[in-house]
Amino acid sequence: MKKLLAIGLTLTVSAGLTAVAAGTALARPNCDVPNPPPACDDSPTEPPPPPVGSDKYPMGALESWEYIGGAVRVSGWASDPNGGPVQVTAGTDVPPAVTRPADLWHAGRGAFVGFSFTVPSSPVAGVHRFCVTANNVPDGSQPVPEVAPLSCPQYTVKPTPPSDLTLSTTYNAGKRTLDVTFTDNSVREDNYRIDLSWLQTTPDDTPTDPGLPTTPPGGPALPTPRPTWGAPIPTTEVGVARAIIYGTPDTGRRTWHFTNMPSAFVHVVVVSTEAGLSSNALSGGISTR
Repeated sequence: MKKLLAIGLTLTVSAGLTAVAAGTALARPNCDVPNPPPACDDSPTEPPPPPVGSDKYPMGALESWEYIGGAVRVSGWASDPNGGPVQVTAGTDVPPAVTRPADLWHAGRGAFVGFSFTVPSSPVAGVHRFCVTANNVPDGSQPVPEVAPLSCPQYTVKPTPPSDLTLSTTYNAGKRTLDVTFTDNSVREDNYRIDLSWLQTTPDDTPTDPGLPTTPPGGPALPTPRPTWGAPIPTTEVGVARAIIYGTPDTGRRTWHFTNMPSAFVHVVVVSTEAGLSSNALSGGISTR
């Protein structure tokens, strides 16, 4: 009898262990069903999202600007919902940039949000660009907005024009001579151009020589001219005649002598060329009759 009880107890314990083992084996699959509970979720923990800042961008406008000989004058307004005054920065190709507060009275906005100041800029002939930005006024939250661009205009600087044109006529060996004197003010020019034009009233007004420059007594040597005709006019016709001379780069007072000029009223234009741009024209006229 005792032997039978021992056998029965052994079977009971074995069955219980088997049930426990089976229950343990079935526990993990319960964690693999969709949407597992946190105790079963062993995936890496993702970092929390970054905070959303409450700071606002500044607003404004560049309303006017003007290039004034080596400087740019900028005017407009700028404001920020978080406070002020807003700092406005203008940067050109001449460092450093200039920063000023937008604290002037602006009638259009009805508040002290205006700005108007000057920033140095390049006087060299060519196309230049500058930018104006409004700097953010932070409210202490993160992230802080960047500066707000207001405008980035371009402007063109023309070469310095020649000045002080003087024209005179004389006779030299029975030939009409036209003297063209001017001051060349450009220091970086590629060349300068002298443009002569006149009205041909009779066939014999066309000179056999469109004008050969000569060196004035005691003066500097002049470059060899390369006269060309804009529209060659035969001696049998009348109309507008033209001669163009290109001079080499130089600065200072220049004199050119043109011989064999016709008996006519001659219009003279002098222009400097630099960086592919032409200066304002210096012009005048004189009669060679």
